[in-house]
Amino acid sequence: MKRIAIFLIMVIMVLVSAGLAWSAAEAGDMAKWRDFMWRVINFIIFVAILYWAAGKRIGKLLSDRREKIRDELVELDERRTEADKKLQEVEAQIKDLGTQREKVLADFQQQGEALKQAIIAQAHEKAALIKAQAESSATQEYKLATDKLREELADMVIEAAEKMIQGQLTKEGHEKLIQQSLTRVVLH
Repeated sequence: MKRIAIFLIMVIMVLVSAGLAWSAAEAGDMAKWRDFMWRVINFIIFVAILYWAAGKRIGKLLSDRREKIRDELVELDERRTEADKKLQEVEAQIKDLGTQREKVLADFQQQGEALKQAIIAQAHEKAALIKAQAESSATQEYKLATDKLREELADMVIEAAEKMIQGQLTKEGHEKLIQQSLTRVVLH
């Protein structure tokens, strides 16, 4: 129905233009107008045949193209909406970046303080251990030095006593002293 209406409108327009041309033309210009009219009629016939032969395909091609463009517009609209959402997310992250930075700095500072306290505690423990080892070593050195001094002092006392006894002891006193020593050894 739509095709017929379009075809009829085109035929009426050609006939009206041909009639106007015919009535306005003089006798000499009539051949030019007839030639023009035949060209218009040929063009209308060509368009009608083209429409009849390929009209459905052209219509389908145009409607497919229209659908494709519509789909692309919908897809572009969806992409734009998605891009707007991502932009808002990024803007929110940028706004929140200062807060996140402060939080990270606070966390690092807390970790640094904890590490500092751990290092100080380890240093105190090592210092106490080194101090205890030094005290133990000093005590041992003192004991060794005292024992060595006692030995030397005992040796000196024995030498001095020996010299003193040798100077005062006679042969009889010497034998008496040996007897007393043997009696003590045997009794104990």
